Amino acid sequence: MTIHRNSRDYLFAWRWLLPFRADGPLSFSGLSDADTAWWRSAEGQAPDSPTMSTPTCGLIALVDYAMPAPGDLAGLNWLCAWGNHRQVTKFRASLPTQFVSIREYGLLPAGNPRVVVPLTSARHAVMALSLHRPGRRVARMGVMLARTLARFGYLDLLRGRVLLIATKSPGFVQHGAVLAGVPARVGRQVTDYALYLGTPDDNRKTVVLPLGDELPSVILKVAETPRACASLHNEAAALSALSGSLISGSVPRLVDLVSSDAAITLYQEYRPRRRISARKLDESVAEFLGQLAMVELETVPLADYLAHVSECMDETMPGEVLHACRDLHDRLQKLAESAQVIHRHRTHGDFAPWNCAWTDQGLYVFDWEASMVNGLALGDAFYYAIAPVLLMKRNAKAETALAKALHMGETLAKKMATVSGVLPDPQLYLALWLLGRQDKTGLYGELLVLLARSWR
Repeated sequence: MTIHRNSRDYLFAWRWLLPFRADGPLSFSGLSDADTAWWRSAEGQAPDSPTMSTPTCGLIALVDYAMPAPGDLAGLNWLCAWGNHRQVTKFRASLPTQFVSIREYGLLPAGNPRVVVPLTSARHAVMALSLHRPGRRVARMGVMLARTLARFGYLDLLRGRVLLIATKSPGFVQHGAVLAGVPARVGRQVTDYALYLGTPDDNRKTVVLPLGDELPSVILKVAETPRACASLHNEAAALSALSGSLISGSVPRLVDLVSSDAAITLYQEYRPRRRISARKLDESVAEFLGQLAMVELETVPLADYLAHVSECMDETMPGEVLHACRDLHDRLQKLAESAQVIHRHRTHGDFAPWNCAWTDQGLYVFDWEASMVNGLALGDAFYYAIAPVLLMKRNAKAETALAKALHMGETLAKKMATVSGVLPDPQLYLALWLLGRQDKTGLYGELLVLLARSWR
């Protein structure tokens, strides 16, 4: 199986936790040639360049790897090894006594890690698991069980795949923390970090939660690729713009934006989650969206907006989807010719349920990377209703998703009418929103067909 660069960047995203070193080459044991080449490239070396000096740091993949003799490791200042629980336990027992600081992390889920959980403290493990909100019901139950057991000090469920970092110094500063300037901004009370690894594409960010004796107050997002860096710059601008708005209490406070040659790190406020019923959360979301709709609200001619919407010329689309797209576009064109206007305002852009949480301060909405100054009204409401069906539920019915989207749109339209006198037509706005999706296949295509049939 071929693993592309973005996939390796994701696979080894835990490298943020490695000890900082000013110099000294890495040694590689148990890694494939392709993995070794990737690491060399990530270190700024030619992938096939020979190591001219004695390695001072080691990376060891324990899969099918013979346990080293203590003498083989004695020259290293630090090492990092990963494998299953049995392999790591055996390897740890073979470490020379000079390695006085040893930390272990659970990589979860073991088959496709998304979160890195410190295993030196049950309390930190519980907080780290809050970073992982899987969509599938079985996975959510698994995380809930793991958190419950971790509260009682039982961490075995987190040890399916383990990352071990050992150093010869009692304390060390993580390489990623040095680049991001964490010690100066967060303080020295931080003792460890939990990571969320994002998704394996060119917009991937590593989310870092500093952990110490007190509850964390900030969370970091780290970007390395141009696209990911642009997303964090946009998020910082959105948080800054919203800091003086009516919804500022429900939006993370922007703490800092730090740039280095290797990455950009966004510091923002962190609030622990609290449990809440789905009904109450939805009610709070509707109130929030009603207030968000007043931020930078503007009226524009439908004709101006429609000029930037595709006319659906892609003949490769399924026939009924192509017909529905053209039918909806024609209807919107007629409305535009009658001087119809529409409304735009500041939008979140990725307003899914997993980007909302209930906290001690009420509703908390984060991940503003896709925020727009002039987004389409009701767009966030539509995505809030459709995203769970689109991304998580198998065999979901498009009819159900359409009904939920229109209901959410109607609820928000009424709130907008109460506050500003503006009463958007949910069907018109849903048509614009769907036509603006780049992907018109799958669920989006089915929704286009259903809306074209039902719009009156």
